[in-house]
Amino acid sequence: MKDIEIAALIEQYRFDADWKVVPGDSGMNNTTRMIKAGDDRYVLRVYNNHRDKDIVTLEHHVLFVLYRQQPGFKVPVPVENRSGDTISFAQDGALAALYRYIPGERPTVHKKAHIRSLGQTAARVSKALRGMTISHKPIYDPYYLLEETYSTLIQNELSAIMQSSEPFISKADKAAVIVNQLKKLSGSLQAVKELPHQWIHGDLNFSNTVADGESIIGVLDFEFCTIDVRAMELVVAQIDFFNGEDNEIWERLRLFCQGYGGIGKLAPEEVEVLPLLIKLRILDVFLHFTGRYKEGLDNTALIAGFIDQTHRICEWVDRNEEQLLSLFRHELL
Repeated sequence: MKDIEIAALIEQYRFDADWKVVPGDSGMNNTTRMIKAGDDRYVLRVYNNHRDKDIVTLEHHVLFVLYRQQPGFKVPVPVENRSGDTISFAQDGALAALYRYIPGERPTVHKKAHIRSLGQTAARVSKALRGMTISHKPIYDPYYLLEETYSTLIQNELSAIMQSSEPFISKADKAAVIVNQLKKLSGSLQAVKELPHQWIHGDLNFSNTVADGESIIGVLDFEFCTIDVRAMELVVAQIDFFNGEDNEIWERLRLFCQGYGGIGKLAPEEVEVLPLLIKLRILDVFLHFTGRYKEGLDNTALIAGFIDQTHRICEWVDRNEEQLLSLFRHELL
């Protein structure tokens, strides 16, 4: 988005001092700009992956409920524009919103304290959302409905997409494993549907949190908040750990589960399907970005990377399922 379009969006808001755009992190699905006005800081967010006002309306409702609840972590507070609404529109119809900035830094998987704190935060988020009463209906489907959510992609388009570019063709063996994982997953989802349900953040990870020192203090981006099985909150947050050597992966999983288990516990039936839910999450991510690629929103290199990642994580989970279950039972029951 051009600077002049960003400026036009910012001008839809009132500030107590002259504003200016300053450097800051940006998200993967959305355009973000850091704004400073006097001593106050804000984040402007332009939604690139949809133009559905209902999604942002629900997100803002959840944020206001959590803000009033004071759940032990900070959330971005939406700011009203000159029209008294928290949702603004760019000239091309894109949705945008302004939020009060949460000072801090982006946590990292390379700090043990941040890994443990992410586990604690996942438990706090789950607890806060469990007690949340809102009248809005969820927009996004639960993860276990991925066969319905991506039915056309899975049944009619995925095979052709995987043959449409040399970087994909060179990974044909891995793509075949992914397709087989999707088929195997199909027969296991009924048990998932019977697990305890509640509102979940749906995209909790390091990039959507804010740290101060060794502790995570803020949670961002409730765009994908929906009703799903409770255990998915914990699973989504673990995906960043499956990189590097095995000993690193196991240490990260252990630290995270210790953090979560110190604040919240899962039922035995939830713990037993956690390996399956990990694969469900990474397969959903793969299908999400493959769909974006089909629509021209992402490039070939990104999807090739997701083929590698999805294959690696699914194979790792299958290979280590019993040891994974042992860890989960010890820390989360």
